[in-house]
Amino acid sequence: MDASLRTSLAAALAASLALFSGCGKVQESAAEKAAEKAIEAGMAKDGGKAKVDLGGGGMKIQTTDASGKTSQMEMGSAQVTEAELGVPFYPGTKPGEGQSTKISTPDGNAITTAMHSDDAAEKVAEFFRQKLKAQSEGKQFTEMSGGGGNYTLMLADEKDKGFVQVHVNKAEKGSDIMISAHRKVEK
Repeated sequence: MDASLRTSLAAALAASLALFSGCGKVQESAAEKAAEKAIEAGMAKDGGKAKVDLGGGGMKIQTTDASGKTSQMEMGSAQVTEAELGVPFYPGTKPGEGQSTKISTPDGNAITTAMHSDDAAEKVAEFFRQKLKAQSEGKQFTEMSGGGGNYTLMLADEKDKGFVQVHVNKAEKGSDIMISAHRKVEK
């Protein structure tokens, strides 16, 4: 995503969030449409095109740059699967409402999701440790522990230029889990 899109996106998002607070349904819809048009206009200045949808509890943006390359971003309403992440969800968990993001560019894909378990961070980290180690042949498995129930586990695939990273952090009750997967697109 280029700098002008990020700037336009941030400004439009900030404006729409400010307008959303304390507004009625009609005003929210008008604010969403105004923010959508502002982002789309920002892309048009650089010779690109954008289709923006801020409805449905999330944000979906599809852009085409001046050279014709298309990118997509979905935040808040993105539906993420275990297959897309490359690692199963911890038993009894699923991505939290509004806690998933998908970005797809001509260079690669990035998927992130967050979830919560009432189980201890050590138990959750052990689950992911076993799952990632089972996939580690020919790949690099790395584990870091920050102490106090904070773990980062990563499986990197140098050949495919991708990785899966799992963060498990001790929460007030149980543990919070953040999973990110990045994959480079073959050209």
